[in-house]
Amino acid sequence: MEILLIRHGEMEFEEGADTNLELVNAYATGAKQGPLSARGVSEARRVAEVLAAWKPQALYSSAFIRARQTAEETAKVLGTPVRVLTDFGEVNVGRLDPEHIPFQAMTLKAIDNLHRVLPAVIGRERSASLLEYFFILFYFRSWHAGRTVAAESLEGALGRIRSVFEEVQGLHLPAGKIAVFTHGYFIHLLVNRVLDRRGALARLVRNPYIRNGSITHLVRSAAGDWKVQAYADAGHLA
Repeated sequence: MEILLIRHGEMEFEEGADTNLELVNAYATGAKQGPLSARGVSEARRVAEVLAAWKPQALYSSAFIRARQTAEETAKVLGTPVRVLTDFGEVNVGRLDPEHIPFQAMTLKAIDNLHRVLPAVIGRERSASLLEYFFILFYFRSWHAGRTVAAESLEGALGRIRSVFEEVQGLHLPAGKIAVFTHGYFIHLLVNRVLDRRGALARLVRNPYIRNGSITHLVRSAAGDWKVQAYADAGHLA
């Protein structure tokens, strides 16, 4: 059995979503969602080209709009329906609470200042990518350290991820080629915590940032063990 885990294409955010805390928290908890941006659609079409050659037997997607729209680009090419499973959704990392945690307030202020300066220095697109990288890392570590409010617990997230991954395997055993359109934190935790029980890969891949449209390739042996053939590969996006 082989499974490709695809992070959705870039999402379109509302104006001010990178500095407005109310919007930041709404996107982080999943209360607010957006469609793919123009760049996200391009990334989804690049993924579709890869999957057209790989020929998966089944397509699965998170219920989030950005994941479904990414999957639909592949579905158009293959003529294969997309099955939506809500448990493939992104981890709810909760809300930041800078009023009670000064470190969060200082970090958000620093990101805001960089947002004002960096575009003029390195260009708007590179600036957006760099700030996304820092923000994803900051938010994940805040959640992992228990410094966010009303979040999905680490144990709950790992249990959900393990359960839906085993569910999909059960539907296609003993062999099959499956594509799953999901989210960055989900992929990171699946590979580095659920599949890698000894933690060897986790020590090497601590960074939860995974590029939009990247592909992680998992291969299952006859003994039932999973090997990571490629992690967050983005070569097709170059």
